[in-house]
Order: sequence, then C-alpha cells, then structure tokens
Amino acid sequence: MKLELKIEASGVQVYAYEIDVATKELLKENKENEANGLNYREPIEIVEEHAKVTLISHGIAPRNEGCKYTAIIDGEEKAFFPCMFEYTEMEDFENSDYIEMAITDYGLPYGSPDNVDADDYVWKPIGDDDFQHLGAKEAIAEGHTVIFEVIPYSSGTLHTSFEVANDFKLRDLKLIIDNPDTNEEYDLSWLYYCNVFGGILDQNGDKPFDEDTIRAVDYKGERHDFHLDFQGGSGWHEAHEKGEDGWFPSYLVNGWLSEG
Repeated sequence: MKLELKIEASGVQVYAYEIDVATKELLKENKENEANGLNYREPIEIVEEHAKVTLISHGIAPRNEGCKYTAIIDGEEKAFFPCMFEYTEMEDFENSDYIEMAITDYGLPYGSPDNVDADDYVWKPIGDDDFQHLGAKEAIAEGHTVIFEVIPYSSGTLHTSFEVANDFKLRDLKLIIDNPDTNEEYDLSWLYYCNVFGGILDQNGDKPFDEDTIRAVDYKGERHDFHLDFQGGSGWHEAHEKGEDGWFPSYLVNGWLSEG
C-alpha cells in the first residue's frame, strides 16, 4: 500500500554553488559589461550554468512546535509525532523496553496529545551516523568559491511517498537528519556550519530551523528523500573563497553577484 508523508512549517532552504576560477572571470566580465552598457546577464544565471550544485538543507528541523506532521496511509490521513530514540544497534528499534524508554524520555512534549499510540511515533535516531546526512567527504580545490543561496520561507511542505507493507506502522520509519557539525574532511558541510549556519540561525529564531534539519526517511533500510515546496520566500547570496590558508569571505564575488 502507499504511504505519503507531509511536514508543514516555515523554514530556510540553503543551496551551495561551487564555482571555479574560470566562472569567477565570467562574473567579473559580466559586471564590467553592466558598467559599460554592454550585454549583461543575471549573475546567478551564470553561476547556475557552471556550478556544482549541492542541497545543504531544506530548512525544517523535527520540532513539535511550529510543525505539522501528516501521514496518508492507503488514503487514510492521520498525524504522526517525531520522537528521539537512543540506540546502539538496529535491534534496539524492535525492543519494547527501548521503545517505552524513548517515549517516556522524549515523547509527548509541548502539548502533544496524551493518547498517542506507540505505533504513531516516527523515530529520530540518536547514535551512530546511520541516519545522519554528513555531506560529501571531499576537499574543495584552492581558488574555488562557494556561493550559498539562503531563502527563508513562511510556509513550506516537505513531502515524499513510497510503497509500504500491509503490516506497516509509523514507528517503522526513521528520520534521516542533516549533521553539518562534522570536521574538515567534509569541506562543504564544515564551511557551512562554521561560517554560514550561525548567521542564518540568528535571523530565523522564529522558525523550526536548526542544524538537524530533515533530509529523508528510512523504511526497512531504504532511503526516501523529502522534496520541498514553499511560498513566501526571498533571500540572499553569500560567497566564500578557498585560499592557501583556508576559507575567507569573497567580497569580490559578492559584489559581482549584486545587481544594479
């Protein structure tokens, strides 16, 4: 049978565009064309044509305040509730004592219904990296620039759908969560966490946005990514360049991205 999941909330979408030196030259020439009254293009169009694009975050963390969680199971709609679950091995998710402990310690916060069935929880696993999205474990080349596109939005919906077994229970699901707080081996995630994330968080304290945003859901070992639709979004770009001594804000690229 078919399962559909929806998570509705405000949030902040973040994408990263990695460009090389040649693309930086195109942005510079484009800015000069603007100043000289010659053929000028939207700078972000140039970036999108030549960049390596990475989704950093859909921008909704699993919080009970500010989020609405809906499951549609074989056409029947019902609410579900995220709950942290501490584990050391996969068998723990089937252990009734561990399930009871998770619900006792982490279930039903912030005024959630007091009659929630244990089967209506969806787990947010706390343990190894099995259910964390860390990003690519690779270095970004010196001289490259990463342009972050940050779009806060007032109304968004994460959604996904897939087939489930007839004996499906919501607690068969495990959320896969972004974790940019890694180390320098994860160059892009680390750049985002150390240089960009804090500023976004400071400006969006009214939203269920944090480092542990929802990326996907696991069902019986298969990953199903969420997709985001949103309304009411407008944002900004900020560029960071990798030099010999590490990352620094690229004021030149930021200037070339500005219009007018």
